[in-house]
Amino acid sequence: MTNAAAASAPSKVLVATDLSARSDRAVERAVLLAKEAGSAVTVLHVVDAELPRRTADRLVDEARVLIGEHVATLKSAEAMAPDIKVVLGTDYKEIEEVARKSGCELIVLGVHRNETPELFRGTTAERVIRSRACQVLMVKARPQADYRRIMVGVDFSDCSRRAIEVAVKLFPNAEFHLVHAFDVPFKAFLRSEDTRQEVSRSHEEEMDRFIRGDCPALLPLLQAVPARVFPVLKQGPVRDVIQDQIDQLKPDLLVLGTHGRSGIAHVVMGSVAEDLLSYPPCDILAVRP
Repeated sequence: MTNAAAASAPSKVLVATDLSARSDRAVERAVLLAKEAGSAVTVLHVVDAELPRRTADRLVDEARVLIGEHVATLKSAEAMAPDIKVVLGTDYKEIEEVARKSGCELIVLGVHRNETPELFRGTTAERVIRSRACQVLMVKARPQADYRRIMVGVDFSDCSRRAIEVAVKLFPNAEFHLVHAFDVPFKAFLRSEDTRQEVSRSHEEEMDRFIRGDCPALLPLLQAVPARVFPVLKQGPVRDVIQDQIDQLKPDLLVLGTHGRSGIAHVVMGSVAEDLLSYPPCDILAVRP
């Protein structure tokens, strides 16, 4: 990583684990990211505080051993000495508290078991994404390398601009596919092909203004390696366009901008994003304003 990139990277990364295989992948990704960025990393496990004290104490000791053994197997953790914390409490509350006290800039979580938006609501991941002021990375795939192909949902809002800025700072060496879905007004279908093309050109012009004027974080990439920024404009429902591009591009990471206090249901692509977070097609970075 270059000095400029390292300066923009998070100085502290927090990864929460429930000791499952899903969380193991999150730990491995967090350690890899921390090594690449030169960041400190904390591995956190929360033991239910409502358990009998003797049981809880035993689980605390066992968790600390298991996490230490796992970290010791990771080549990317060599010479890093990750901080291992095992605490009593409620999972999402303790994640938020440790992140706040440590000044964490990125929280890494494994994917959850649920596979519908309804079941996603109220999960640890949903609560952390909704309430924390820092970014949350949900890890699905076992990491093999740094993120190289990143897809960002774009609606030209401040939220999508912020999503791009964070993604570029975290992963400056990746290629970025900026996907925007648009609809042609119904009346345009009753007119000529020229009208439909005019609508398409209008969105292309807005995308160009967004990339070159409204999103300054992209300018260094455009000047240095223009081929690493790929605008993608497709006509159709957002849900269909996003899924189609995921199938075609097979991104390593999908980036979504959220609207903060409104919660997950009002991320940049509305219910579509909630569906994606409920059943992630790949790793997902949720970016707050």
